Amino acid sequence: MKRDVRFTGERLHEGDDRFALDLARHRAAYEIAAARRTGRRVLDLGCGSGHGAALLASQGAAVVGVDRVLPDPDPRASGALFCLADIGHLPFRPARFDTVVSFQVIEHLADPGPYLAAIARLLHADGIALLTTPNRGTSDGVNPYHVREYLSAELREALAAHFADVEVLGIGMSQPVRAQLAERSARIQRVMRLDPLGFRNRLPRAVLERLFAWGALLVRRPREGADAPEVDTSDFPLGPADDATSLDWLALCRRPRSANASVS
Repeated sequence: MKRDVRFTGERLHEGDDRFALDLARHRAAYEIAAARRTGRRVLDLGCGSGHGAALLASQGAAVVGVDRVLPDPDPRASGALFCLADIGHLPFRPARFDTVVSFQVIEHLADPGPYLAAIARLLHADGIALLTTPNRGTSDGVNPYHVREYLSAELREALAAHFADVEVLGIGMSQPVRAQLAERSARIQRVMRLDPLGFRNRLPRAVLERLFAWGALLVRRPREGADAPEVDTSDFPLGPADDATSLDWLALCRRPRSANASVS
């Protein structure tokens, strides 16, 4: 496999100020994972550009990042290991990892069953899996890569089939982030009004994805004479799940329902 260097508007890379809010949102989840991980062996399933795996490795974890494309160059020098693989062909023995993190992945899957079963199989019986995904209740709902988004109870139900102990929390947003996302949402709605009959849904998938990448840049364009507010991970606090206000869900999953998850 080769690294997909095409800009998609979905895969995040460090250093692009237009995506500063999105990067901080993503890093916040990894900081939570660093604080809550158990043991040393960590799997980052769907690691994307690899910067989150590098963050975990900098905290002393032995991290393996897995994705279908290669990470960015900097994370490859971080001490984390990276593996090209997909859900159906993960080259690890059962119960191999003390912690599994998988952030902003489940929404890409029409059937999350094999993915969740793989996490349960690879997680040690005393370990913890941490998953994030957008809250459908506050999502703009236009990302063509998102096959299914969840409300909190729906996510909990999907996870409970694979883990005996599931807690779903909400990742919130500060007022500056809320205002910035509201402005972005208004821009998205103005763009969507150009297609009132939904002709975009009849376009070939490749064309739709290119349009999304163009739109991702358009709606993040700074207003003339206005500076975007500074945003960091503290702007994404963790709290109770609320379908009306949470930005993302953070699921903490323990006690995998897998015959392979044994203490070793």
